[in-house]
Amino acid sequence: MMKKAAYLTLGCRVNQYETQAIREELERYGFSEGLFEEPCDLYLINTCAVTAESVRKDKKAIRRALRMREDNPAAVVCVCGCFSQGEPFDELLMQADVVAGNAGKSRLASFLAEYCKIPVEERKRASLVEDVDKVHLYEPLSVCRSHNARAFVKIQDGCNSFCSYCYVPLVRGRVRSRSVEDICQEVQTLADASYREIVLTGIETGSFGEDRCEKNALPSLVERLSRISGIERIRFGSLKPILFDEEFCRALSSFEKVMPHFHLSLQSGSSAVLKTMRRRYGREEALAAIERIYRFFPDAGISADLICGFPGESEADFEESVSLVKSAGLLHTHIFPFSPREGTKAFSLPDPICEEEKRRRCALLLEAAKTSSEAFHLKRVGKKYRVLCERIQNGMAYGYTENFIYTQTPLEGKIDVGEIFPVILEKECSFRVETMTVSAKNVKEVDNFEKKL
Repeated sequence: MMKKAAYLTLGCRVNQYETQAIREELERYGFSEGLFEEPCDLYLINTCAVTAESVRKDKKAIRRALRMREDNPAAVVCVCGCFSQGEPFDELLMQADVVAGNAGKSRLASFLAEYCKIPVEERKRASLVEDVDKVHLYEPLSVCRSHNARAFVKIQDGCNSFCSYCYVPLVRGRVRSRSVEDICQEVQTLADASYREIVLTGIETGSFGEDRCEKNALPSLVERLSRISGIERIRFGSLKPILFDEEFCRALSSFEKVMPHFHLSLQSGSSAVLKTMRRRYGREEALAAIERIYRFFPDAGISADLICGFPGESEADFEESVSLVKSAGLLHTHIFPFSPREGTKAFSLPDPICEEEKRRRCALLLEAAKTSSEAFHLKRVGKKYRVLCERIQNGMAYGYTENFIYTQTPLEGKIDVGEIFPVILEKECSFRVETMTVSAKNVKEVDNFEKKL
């Protein structure tokens, strides 16, 4: 009989990509996909450990899988990812059948396929956690499809930055870049499967090529990917503001397939806080990077991550973040209260901010972000864009423009998920915490619209 596996992924896009790679490999070993709420032969949880809240969610998911195993003792519970990498001897993890970290994920599917064949009474708990600091080469993982209309492509792993608040380098190791040929081969496979948009992602996407001392590695990769027929859009995961110097911006702007939307891992608008965070740039460098993005991509949508209530953040420091959001014209702003993570430098920093004050600052920053987003959208009412259809529901097509405005468009004629179609933005919009949905109308005279572009 075909075995059934259920998957639960917590955390970042890289985790989602890696789960998809494991899923596809297990399918080749004869596993079908089941739901976490139903009896399965295997429950796989890919964990996150960025914050204490992430770990809480990890543990909740593991307990859930263990309860499913109580009703089905033959089921295998496998936990992998950042939590198991950082705390392999956690009491809850000791109850799982298989525990793996972030190294060896390319071999995990084959191991699980064999492990599931072992009679229950003969099974022994398996720990596959390896020391990521001893891993110096990119581990081969690949996907053939995505659960989204956009396909995410992992191009590197690890991080060398060691920001004071960040746990990631401790559980992901140093920067390892994927080979250009391997990336191109995967993107060609995705293009052949009718994916039109790819998102290049990684733990620190902008460090691609750093371990090989390659200059302009990311623009060079984009040049290669731009030649692949069928791919019409190229985007990036989170990038540091410091990456956007004159040369980098000019290089990216020369590729028509690079979309004018960039997500910056900004974290704060205060130079003092950024220094404590060990971010290696200040407020002025961040603002200069944003100015260069707008200069080379005049209609760009810029989104950013910001942390509220970092230890020692004064009211004046916080106001600098608010003023940056207002002056930068941000499209989306992802706002997080600081969450201390044991094992990081920031965990023991003096002058912590109380939870109530963090919530107050998050609310104020969110209001500034909402005003910025509304202004961004209103300036573009009446403009023409092309939208990648990501979802169709109740007679409406939902998707993103080139600069990442989220739209809803009444269906006129046949539009399929994954198709790129032209629209004109209308004024009506509804605000959500991180995304504003804008109404648009389908442009019927597509040929004329294409000529105007």
